[in-house]
Amino acid sequence: MKKTLYMVLLVIAATFLGDIVGDYAYGSLKWLGYSKTLKFDPGTFIDTDSFKLAFGFFLSFNVCQLLLVLTAVLVYYKTAPKLISGK
Repeated sequence: MKKTLYMVLLVIAATFLGDIVGDYAYGSLKWLGYSKTLKFDPGTFIDTDSFKLAFGFFLSFNVCQLLLVLTAVLVYYKTAPKLISGK
């Protein structure tokens, strides 16, 4: 459980940090901010005066996020056995 939580926290931190760095990359590092988006937006299914029901999916990632998540996975495999004992 501890190893799983450690892995999830590393990946979440890498994703947020990659988003920030990718958004503010400029000059020769502008390629770090290149992003792709996957979106499923069918629209509103039920629309009444009291409530609105809609379903959708939006995923966006950039090069910096991908690199930092891969780095986080490598860091996990190098540090997890040392930090968390396998009891």
